[in-house]
Amino acid sequence: MTRKMTALSLMLCAASGLVSTAQAQDAGTAFHELKSYLGSDLPVATAKDDAVLRHVPDLEKTAHGYKNACGNRNRIGVLHLDLGGVLQGATVTYDPDSCWGQTGGELTVLDRNNRVVWHNGAVDITILSTTQDGVHDLSFGQPGSAQPVWRWDGLTHQYKFLKTLQG
Repeated sequence: MTRKMTALSLMLCAASGLVSTAQAQDAGTAFHELKSYLGSDLPVATAKDDAVLRHVPDLEKTAHGYKNACGNRNRIGVLHLDLGGVLQGATVTYDPDSCWGQTGGELTVLDRNNRVVWHNGAVDITILSTTQDGVHDLSFGQPGSAQPVWRWDGLTHQYKFLKTLQG
């Protein structure tokens, strides 16, 4: 019983930021990485990705491909993922343009119907083991040691910021 109480206490402390992720993981807490994808390593978009790219904010279709809000044409990365629950068949896109500032690029997550469920500056996406309604929590890498965690909100059909874990 004491061991279960200690594990539960550590999980609650990790969720509130009172202990590190590593300490919480030692007790079996779930904020650990399942799979991480660097935006610059995503496969280059092809003609079959056109239906997805038309729904990405800040991209505009031109005669020579897509250009972003800064007017630049880049190598847009696209990866199809199963994020669980209603996000089976999700797609992640990455625009590596430096016009997005220190984040180094812009990531977008779309559901299988091409609705945007997350869109912001980031360099990578990490699928976490924790879930909400069967949909995995995500972390989006940005420069620095902090790890922002985003949780699925089925009512709004969007990822919502949950907390930041310090590295």
